[in-house]
Amino acid sequence: MSVHQLIEARRADPGVGLVYIARRAKLAPELTVGAIVKRIRQWVDKAKFPPPATPRIYRGEELTGPNAVHAHARWDKAHVDAWFDNRTPPELRVVDDGYLRAHVAGLLDTKAAAMFAGGAR
Repeated sequence: MSVHQLIEARRADPGVGLVYIARRAKLAPELTVGAIVKRIRQWVDKAKFPPPATPRIYRGEELTGPNAVHAHARWDKAHVDAWFDNRTPPELRVVDDGYLRAHVAGLLDTKAAAMFAGGAR
């Protein structure tokens, strides 16, 4: 892949990086990149902040969780926005899916009907 292809891929990337997250968090503009990375690692570790969507390979090993946060990491914008808007961790965002909500509601209705069908005489 050429440098130009990498630049185009980066421009097409819908993800966000440290600058976007720092702005959303209203972090002090004088913070260093290292301080921002450290803060985000703490959020990933303790506050269910979404980990980066991009893999981080360090010395031949893929790092995950808080260790995947680094200066050039990229995050899914929707996950970051959901976390900042209502502290929704990425694994709970699926609840926003209308199909899933309708399916679960149908299951609950079926189970409730079966539960009370025997007692209504």
